[in-house]
Amino acid sequence: MNDNTEYWKELFGDDYDEELRKILNTASESDKPDENPEDQPDTGRFDDEDAASRFRSYEIVPADEKPGDKALKAGAADGGESGTYDKSEDFNINFDFEGEYRDVPDNRPLRPRREKRTGCLGGVVYAVFVICISLLLASLLWLAATDVLGLGNEDERVQVTVPEDFTIDDIAEILHEKGLIKYEFLFKLYADFSNVMKDKKITGGHTFELNKNYDYRALVHGMNIRGGKRVEVDVVIPEGYTLRQIFELFAANSVCTEEELWDAAANYDFQYDFLDSATLGDDHRLEGFLFPDTYTFWVGDTPSRVINKLLKNFNDKFTAEYITRAAELGYSVRDIVTIASMIEKEAGDDDTDRDLIASVIYNRLNSKSLKKLQIDATIYYAIAGTDQKFSKEVDSPYNTYLVEGLPAGPIANPGIASIRAALYPQKSNYYYYAANKHGTHNFFKDYDAHQAFVQSDKYGG
Repeated sequence: MNDNTEYWKELFGDDYDEELRKILNTASESDKPDENPEDQPDTGRFDDEDAASRFRSYEIVPADEKPGDKALKAGAADGGESGTYDKSEDFNINFDFEGEYRDVPDNRPLRPRREKRTGCLGGVVYAVFVICISLLLASLLWLAATDVLGLGNEDERVQVTVPEDFTIDDIAEILHEKGLIKYEFLFKLYADFSNVMKDKKITGGHTFELNKNYDYRALVHGMNIRGGKRVEVDVVIPEGYTLRQIFELFAANSVCTEEELWDAAANYDFQYDFLDSATLGDDHRLEGFLFPDTYTFWVGDTPSRVINKLLKNFNDKFTAEYITRAAELGYSVRDIVTIASMIEKEAGDDDTDRDLIASVIYNRLNSKSLKKLQIDATIYYAIAGTDQKFSKEVDSPYNTYLVEGLPAGPIANPGIASIRAALYPQKSNYYYYAANKHGTHNFFKDYDAHQAFVQSDKYGG
């Protein structure tokens, strides 16, 4: 503490001794026990025993005594050398100034802590890292945006068939396979967000026409029966096609399945006067009434709608004039269609002979001895779809070699030319005809003339 003496003397100045005496007196008074510590007023003095004890060994030097005098006297009394003076004893006080003033705030300015610096190279590396991450995120967002918005895709139409019972996973897989989307998970996320399944925004069981440049919203909208563009297909039904051939043609063009069409044909009650509701359940009840023409259907169309379109066309073509004419001939509409179907199958591409073939049929129907029409086409119709071979002995109500009069029903779906021929046959005395090598027919009045032609090299059958 000797090193701080001059500092404190300079601090207190002339009052140095007086201030020191006050400190020592305060320390002495603190050693006395308090009778009732709680009743003592707070004087601002040292209250803790440890603090007061710091001054117990301090000695007070009178103001008129020179520093060092007491030390000289003590030395003389002890037999030491008199007159020896040690300046270090002038103010030898054991006072813990640092401890005493430990609560005094340190007002010295704080030296700012130097931040660690990575240097110029570290800053460049960090900047490059941030730029790379930003570019990566921007690229991912751009790829996602191009798929969701359909940006940059080619203008190409694609047909998509939505299953009857589908899940959003099925739709995403189909769209991805067709090249309409790139990311299945992203489309499923969009579908969940826009409540595609909950709001039934996609219609199952149909085929739609979409485009590769559609965005997600347009794809969903395009697979809805109310707003989407369903894929259409044109189907040409040739004259003379049977019910079986027409259904096979529809199935080949993805209009409907054969099973659906057969079921509708037999069991759906179409409301037309020329149909007999008593025939419900018969697979062939509509034979002859599916008018041959060019039709436009949807891919995955409704079977009853498809069939009804053909029936309506027949109903429009078979006018009131034809109905009246059939009655004049003494036949029903179904009978006329049956006759027309045989004309259609026998005439083939020969449009010139239809009215003569019709005359042969009517002559036989009105004959007393030739009641059997003996038309081969009826046998071919009877054995169609079976393993049977052609035979005039085939047991079938369609075999006109065995049954008299008309067969059980139409054997094909005739065109308007054959219908008109059945309604307006040419008058003749022919009872037989046979095909020649020119693609037309020769007609005969008797059996012998017919057989002679068949045995000749002119026969084209």
